[in-house]
Amino acid sequence: MADSLTDSATDLTSETAAGGTAATTAARRFRPKLSFAPLRSRGYRLLFAAELVSVFGDAFHAVALPFLVYQLGGGGRELGMLVAGYGVCRLATTPLGGILSDRIGPWRVMLISDLSRVVFTAGIVAAAVAGDPSVPVIAVLVAGTGLGAGLFQPAAYAITPRLLPADQLQAGNGLHSTASFTAGMIGPGVAGLVVAVLSPAVAFGVDAATFAVSAVCLAMIGGVGRGTVPPPPPPAADAPPVGFWRLLRESALLRTVLLVTAAANLTVGGMVRIGLPSLSNGELAAGAGGLGGLLAAFTAGSLVGGLFSAGLAGLPRRGATAMLAGMVLGLAIAAVPFAGYLGAVLALVVAGLASTVTNVLVITTMQQSTAPHLLGRVMSAIVFAALSLFPLSTVTAGLVVDRYGSTAVFLACGATLLAAFAFGLSRRELRQR
Repeated sequence: MADSLTDSATDLTSETAAGGTAATTAARRFRPKLSFAPLRSRGYRLLFAAELVSVFGDAFHAVALPFLVYQLGGGGRELGMLVAGYGVCRLATTPLGGILSDRIGPWRVMLISDLSRVVFTAGIVAAAVAGDPSVPVIAVLVAGTGLGAGLFQPAAYAITPRLLPADQLQAGNGLHSTASFTAGMIGPGVAGLVVAVLSPAVAFGVDAATFAVSAVCLAMIGGVGRGTVPPPPPPAADAPPVGFWRLLRESALLRTVLLVTAAANLTVGGMVRIGLPSLSNGELAAGAGGLGGLLAAFTAGSLVGGLFSAGLAGLPRRGATAMLAGMVLGLAIAAVPFAGYLGAVLALVVAGLASTVTNVLVITTMQQSTAPHLLGRVMSAIVFAALSLFPLSTVTAGLVVDRYGSTAVFLACGATLLAAFAFGLSRRELRQR
């Protein structure tokens, strides 16, 4: 199954010798150009609006939940349990989101997800307004929103190729990332004002309203976007039907992407949630305000990366470019603790940009390489690989910070990212895409 690094290097040399002229010509013809062409498609515009509003609403959940828990007399332990429950439920339904997308169509799955989150979030509002609900009641309702969230993302990735022609798919993925990060930058500030001036219950009410608006946008999508998944092509007489597990056995590309995704996310969650706060409070002496600036820098870089990715349509060797961008991400993360505060801000801007470029290019590659009847399950497998190691990442990062300091977390994260993406670059099935 696996090529050795030596074999891969030999393959790369022979590929370059054989196809160097063609690659050089393609590179000379390629010019990055920002494209808003996907927004001309009504179906994509509605999907774009639905996800923009939904991500904006997510910030209200994240900001309001701690204050609601404290209002009910809970503390850090209760809040941690609620957040962990949400994460576990989201992770549990991510594979189901892919399976259902392939069975009943991604549009229906997204609509079910939004409507279920309207119900559970409205339940939180009702419980908060009616009196003093117990923390377990809120925990059940929060877990319900996590179940709905897990269904949504695989379906969103699976529906996008239905709404756009192939030559606009990468631009559409890039614009989607830009919208998500824009909403992610604006949402927390607005949510904080709502919680401070009004109440956590009102903030959850806004969250429920955004899911309702998202559901309305999705309901307006027509045509092929609302259809069921086309059946798989009939297998050869002597071959079993192509299902997900057979695809996983036979597709070196899918196995490589899943392995690289899991490895790359092994340390990132801990770096963001544990390493950055520790670095800001310790070596950088920047405090909470400084931490906000560091997180905003990464988000700003990610936003720019989404716009940049939208202009990379027609890029030759998309897979190789994605892996190289991932290696830039690793180098930028490793530099953060050594650059002072302003240098750390700059490094995180670069890291955010490189991270989004990698994500958009890999997702686009898999969307275009996967048969429609398997796309939901493939996308859910990638999302699951990205999310599943988050708890381990945060726990490990906390132990490392206590024993070796926050710098060690950034060095470990940078080294892990470099190793993961170097491995991806060594794999011909990904490098040649």
